[in-house]
Amino acid sequence: MDENLSIFNDMVEYLSKAFSGTKPIWGAIFGIIGYVLFPVPFYRMSFIAVLAAAGCDVLTKMYSLCKQYDGYKNAVKLKKIFSKTLWKGTEVKIVSYLMISILTGLSYRVVYLEQLGIFIASFVYSVMFMREFQSNIENLIEAGADLDWLLLFSKKKNKELMKPYEEEETPKKEVNDYEQRI
Repeated sequence: MDENLSIFNDMVEYLSKAFSGTKPIWGAIFGIIGYVLFPVPFYRMSFIAVLAAAGCDVLTKMYSLCKQYDGYKNAVKLKKIFSKTLWKGTEVKIVSYLMISILTGLSYRVVYLEQLGIFIASFVYSVMFMREFQSNIENLIEAGADLDWLLLFSKKKNKELMKPYEEEETPKKEVNDYEQRI
């Protein structure tokens, strides 16, 4: 009996030491975020690639503004590089990418077919990455780089990617008769 009590006390002491230096609530929060955003490892890598491209977009935009206004000091002095304006565009991008990533992660949990959830994520992350890729190229072109050919190529590939999902708009004529509308 004393041996069992000793083992129990040792376990309690071990657990109290394990949780005294860490914050279990942070572990739970990050666990839930990971569960929702990244149901499979592929999602994590795709999300990181999109975030890296978005980070590069901010850097290439600043580089472009520095080149256009003869250096960082002039761009800041002319208020072309200003933390509020930089944050406004980045804030919208962060919130929208986070919401899209949450919905994409949840689609894997909701959709009955596992492969369909992966297909949805592949499509969503590919489109987001291509948009960031194009934005980076546009910023570098504004800075003076000769990358028009790459921008045209990426826009063509993006159109090819989106083509199967575009809806053809058919002209709708107005119907005033209630019976015909039903």
